[in-house]
Amino acid sequence: MAARYGGRPMATTLPPELLGPAEPLARDAIAELRADRSRLPVVFPGLPRKAGREPVGGGCQAIGDARVDLDAFRRCDLVAAWLLQEIAVTHDEAVDLFLHGDIEERAMLLRAANFLPLGDTTARLLGEVLRTNVVLHMEAALCDGDLLARAAAHGTIDAETANRLLLKFAFLDLPLERALAAERLASVELSTMLQDLATEREAAGRAVWRDTWQMVGRAPCPGAIARLIGGLEHGDDGVRLSAAKGLLALPDRTAGLAAEVARYAGERLPREPRPVIRELLQRLAQPA
Repeated sequence: MAARYGGRPMATTLPPELLGPAEPLARDAIAELRADRSRLPVVFPGLPRKAGREPVGGGCQAIGDARVDLDAFRRCDLVAAWLLQEIAVTHDEAVDLFLHGDIEERAMLLRAANFLPLGDTTARLLGEVLRTNVVLHMEAALCDGDLLARAAAHGTIDAETANRLLLKFAFLDLPLERALAAERLASVELSTMLQDLATEREAAGRAVWRDTWQMVGRAPCPGAIARLIGGLEHGDDGVRLSAAKGLLALPDRTAGLAAEVARYAGERLPREPRPVIRELLQRLAQPA
């Protein structure tokens, strides 16, 4: 028999009430699979049609070890997660579902992975995402949940894999705020990768990922400070906001650097039209 998810107990049990009207369907599907496990490749693909694709709703919630934005999860995603939990899906079964699933089935499995125990299967699925060019699968795996942050924190994936996933996230211009807790993965290595990507895109006359400034500020690499200060004068509101956040997040602002940042923030402040950015500039303009 194939190993279960790293042999770890289920850490993120979904409350059945989240399934809403799809709960009886889910229970019937579980009973069917307990009677005949070989039916999994037949039952799983039918969940979107039977359980429905409407958003669950409920905003960001902590469910067990996971934190997810239920506004982005569909009813079938939660039914899939509950079903896989209840039958204690094996590594081989989960991988088989992914490899033989269509685009939607793979997305459903990746969203369900938010609620499954961290382990070899998590690593394999994130590895598959790293190799794909399907934006939907990147979103399903990395957006609207903290799966990436938890997998990296617990050593399920190594730092290199986490960095490459975030670099691809940036390349696809997905918003950092949708990758919950991903800012905790900031490192000098990641900042260097993001800085290099930004330089390449600028040289090609292409837009740079707005959240580059925010991430490099958390773990600055050579050239990051200049990029952050320059970002305060950028014509894009999102870049100026990200640059201000990045400067506030600098882990070590010496007296000299703080004074320099305060000077540039003070120069920008009277010309900044966005209230939310002005508020950050005011904080930067008053170094401790």
